[in-house]
Amino acid sequence: MEQIKQELNIRPEAGILGVFSRLNYKPWYAIAEFVDNSTASYLGHKKTFKFYRIKKITIKIEYDAFLNELKIIDDAYGMDINDFKRAVLLDQKPDNLNGRNEFGMGLKTAASWFGEIWSVESTRLNSPEKYFAEVNIPKLKEEKKNTIDIITTKTDPLSHGTTIRIKNITKKITSPKTKSKIKDLLESMYRRDISRGDIEIYFNGEKLSFEPFKILNFRNNEWKKDLDFSFEFEGKPYHVTGFVGIMEKGGYDKAGFALFRYDRAIKGCCDESYKPYEIFGQAQSQISLKLFGEFNMEDFPVNQAKDGFVWDDGLEEAFLAKLKKEIKDYIEIASMSKIQRAQEEEISNEESEKTQEIVSNVFDQLVLDDENEENTDLGVEPANKEIRSDVEKFIIEQTENNNSADTEFSCQRDYTIKLDQITEKTFHVFWKIGSDDCWLEYDEENSNIIININHPFFKPYSTTNEFKTLLEQFVVSFICAEELSIKAAKILKIDGYISPDVFRNKINNILKKIGIRK
Repeated sequence: MEQIKQELNIRPEAGILGVFSRLNYKPWYAIAEFVDNSTASYLGHKKTFKFYRIKKITIKIEYDAFLNELKIIDDAYGMDINDFKRAVLLDQKPDNLNGRNEFGMGLKTAASWFGEIWSVESTRLNSPEKYFAEVNIPKLKEEKKNTIDIITTKTDPLSHGTTIRIKNITKKITSPKTKSKIKDLLESMYRRDISRGDIEIYFNGEKLSFEPFKILNFRNNEWKKDLDFSFEFEGKPYHVTGFVGIMEKGGYDKAGFALFRYDRAIKGCCDESYKPYEIFGQAQSQISLKLFGEFNMEDFPVNQAKDGFVWDDGLEEAFLAKLKKEIKDYIEIASMSKIQRAQEEEISNEESEKTQEIVSNVFDQLVLDDENEENTDLGVEPANKEIRSDVEKFIIEQTENNNSADTEFSCQRDYTIKLDQITEKTFHVFWKIGSDDCWLEYDEENSNIIININHPFFKPYSTTNEFKTLLEQFVVSFICAEELSIKAAKILKIDGYISPDVFRNKINNILKKIGIRK
């Protein structure tokens, strides 16, 4: 096969490449530099891939301990001759500075950090030419050379992709712990690519995957919400989007924030999650076990290794101050232990008995209505009996549907109350947990009152006995006011309708009498 060679000056001196081996890299972040290049190559040319009906690309990371060699193989878009030269030369940035390979240094630094000899082979989609170059750092230093050869060969125009091969590895990854860490970090770092399905990544033959966390369901709410906020720092605007959530089953290595740029996690992967003290508090706190989130931070400057942000000038503190305000309610719920949440969800018989004692004393011997009180004319026509029958049927059906097998009821509390000088009625009151559809249900025929303390409006307060007692007094007063208003409607021969004025007067009088008695 015919080969064409051209010499490339890799200025400055090749010895500088050897210095990269002393950089403070970690294997997973060095490998991520190669994956960044591969994914950027695909993401920057998605329209072309769509034209050729190519739905996904594959990135393979292979480490051979016997050969002491690392390979990164992709079938992404590949490089033309200009891109290829930029990839090999130092201090040559890519055309697109708003992507994952924005610095243009990843390949050179990561490859030189990993081993002494590395090569690049690439062909661009729909190009008949393939390019190859090898950088042998010890040989270049020994011969005091600054040039390498780029070898061009003919290839199938429909072939595409890049292969990087690193030999004489100086940062070996033979340890099972290191291999596991690389796999876990890459899965976390590229979780969005993996979940989307158009980028497949393999490490030593194993396909990477990422399982989304299960969200906590508490107070009849799934604790996950989208975020979209902005703030200014030193006159510059910063925009943040993403989400925050609370995990159903927490774990210290899973919780924490992941900070993204261009859909690639920069900070907060796996057990290196971002857990600032201002939000998470002490290590192993309840919050640090359950609170998590993903934030898109394109406006924030990132360091060259792309393992953190450049924000020690106060930008981080400004970001956290704004974020804390945005997720205040999530911090509060995440701080609750599983036992505390269970206690809130549980109906206690002891609480029920205490409530019954207090509420019974309030209504004992209290006559709620004065017979001499005038009834207000409702001014409406009697209801059509057929329509009323259909409405009542609908209400009964809805009530039956709401009382599912997952619904929990408290023990029954009975209150015998004097509605007026003649009428006495016994109400049977229950608390309900398990549905948030209705805050109050009343079965007039059997005088059953069901109070839903799981209703979103009451839930934040219904953990205390004082509130439950207050709510029960109000609900019983509410139903009594309804009963008295219905009686007034019957007297006025407009059975089936209650005047708002009459109802308001009745409940005002009842609550006033209870308040005076207390």
